[in-house]
Amino acid sequence: MAASRTRRRRALTLGIVVGVVAGTAVGAALLAPAGAPSSSPSPEVLHAAPAVVPVGAEVTLSAATVCAAPGSDSCAVVGSVAHVLPEGSTEWAPVNGQAKGGGYLFRVPAALVPDSGFEYWLEFRTRDGSSVAYPPGGERSPIRVITTAGLAERSLPAFRWDEVRPPDGALLRLPYGEGDGRVGRAGTAPDELPQGPSSFDVGPDGSIYVVDWVNRRIQVFSPRGRFARSIPLPAARPMDLAVAQDGRLYLSTLGLDATAYEVSGTGRVLGRYPVAYGVAARVSSAPDGPRVMVGPSQWVPVRGAPGVPLPAESQAAMQTSSVPLADGSVGIAGDIGDRAFAVAWTRPDGSRVGAVFRLPPGVRVGTDYFVRPLADGGAVVARGLWDDTNFAVAVLRLDARADIVSFARLPEPSIQQDARFSTVRFRDPGEVLAVYATDRAVTIERYEVAS
Repeated sequence: MAASRTRRRRALTLGIVVGVVAGTAVGAALLAPAGAPSSSPSPEVLHAAPAVVPVGAEVTLSAATVCAAPGSDSCAVVGSVAHVLPEGSTEWAPVNGQAKGGGYLFRVPAALVPDSGFEYWLEFRTRDGSSVAYPPGGERSPIRVITTAGLAERSLPAFRWDEVRPPDGALLRLPYGEGDGRVGRAGTAPDELPQGPSSFDVGPDGSIYVVDWVNRRIQVFSPRGRFARSIPLPAARPMDLAVAQDGRLYLSTLGLDATAYEVSGTGRVLGRYPVAYGVAARVSSAPDGPRVMVGPSQWVPVRGAPGVPLPAESQAAMQTSSVPLADGSVGIAGDIGDRAFAVAWTRPDGSRVGAVFRLPPGVRVGTDYFVRPLADGGAVVARGLWDDTNFAVAVLRLDARADIVSFARLPEPSIQQDARFSTVRFRDPGEVLAVYATDRAVTIERYEVAS
């Protein structure tokens, strides 16, 4: 019963956060307060940060607050302001928030949105005179936003929802159970959603690592899908997983009060790193160590040195909008309303390229799975698409000018995997892998990307 209540609480928390951004499948960040007296409850802030915004247009930021004692002076918000710093300016411009529908809207005028982008942080004042900043570092750790300036304009071709691409093969089929090559399943009571493996990732040699949290292990499979070995998990909780180039594993628990772990290839715990704020939704491997996604376009480092946690203030101050790959390349994506999305990435020469993709009538933007830069200067993009009754994953192969080389739709991946952003992965040199679940097994299907 305790595990059931924990899962329902986590699902409710994440559901509230996701609700801040209507029309998308992207989670937001629930941040811990800063500056309020520790003896009194203080507001926690929910906010979905934009990664990319239209150039030359007003930008609306939305936020909400929750508090343990809503009627107390330390919880009651009496004023809100977004502090905005346009690129090239030295003065923060205040944009007062407007209370609406239990939340707050900040309308940043187009004059504060130059082609080169802007930075901002939010401040909420309470009736007892305290102040709560988002992110916690406030002016010392603002959120950076880029614009669509310089990005090409593209349109996705019209398509039929039933025209999804069949897989090129089943890489793994994992029946439910406890033995090697099987995975555990939980939450089969009438009031619970079933849960299987919480995440998977691809190793540098193409091997597949599956987080079988129910059986408290990571199972490793060869590039062809044969069982190789098991690695013990540091905790019996759903986790997201990232495999580093040197074979180390980075894991993060999900939701509030998350902890990231650094684990050797044999399962020895090399470090435990508390995630200082936000709702952890994903972990990634950067050249300097693990980074955890605590909200849209908000990645925080959690390790100061191997085995040494990074202090909370440093996490906030060092947050980034994307995570560099092992070769230093970067890919980023962002919603442009609910009918378009933007992607940008760095080419091998360090230059940036990208495009804004307009969607066909009735189609909306869904989950951002990845933007993977390629050695030829192009990229592979996996992005969710949906309408009121359908869902699919768009896989785009783009060339070095952001022209569409190929466009395919894959079926919706499993909704039983806790790490939703990690249900679709890229595997060099040109495969997309996706997780699907049935009542009997979990499969990882492979799709070759046309070039």
